[in-house]
Formats: sequence, structure tokens, C-alpha cells
Amino acid sequence: MSSMADEPVRADSGEQRDWANMDTLLDVTVNLIPMGILLFFIVLTTLFRPWGLDSSTFVLMHFLTVFPFVLLALLTYVSARAIATAEQGG
Repeated sequence: MSSMADEPVRADSGEQRDWANMDTLLDVTVNLIPMGILLFFIVLTTLFRPWGLDSSTFVLMHFLTVFPFVLLALLTYVSARAIATAEQGG
């Protein structure tokens, strides 16, 4: 009997993604918490500009939150691919 964790993740078109099974997604879930925190601060500082309308402060503030968010998302994707490859033995 197979559990849901053994089921492969399928794309909308129905094709199977070998690298994104449930075990791999559980391994990289640890990165979702920091991504959620960064996203919270991106939205918060966009909506409630605490330092006024100074564009240089706004750009710097967003660079310091968006850049790590993008890097963390990329790292999460690359690590998911590496974990899946290691689990498949290749």
C-alpha cells in the first residue's frame, strides 16, 4: 500500500515531475518559513512606508528584502533538484 508521500507531484498538464515528489518537498519546506517572513516584510513595507516617500530608502529597503527572497527561492529550487537526484541514486 502506498501513502500520499510516495505519490509523485504532477503538473497541471498531468505530466510527472520526478524532482518534486512529496519527500523532496518536505525536505525543502524548512525554507518556506524564512520566505514567508521576508514576504511579510516586503508587503508590510510596501503598504505602510514607515520612512516616508523617500525613493532611495524605499529602493534600498526593498533590495534588502527582495534580493534575499529571490536567492532563497533559487536555493530552494536547486536544493530540491539536488535532493531528488541524490535520492534517485544519480
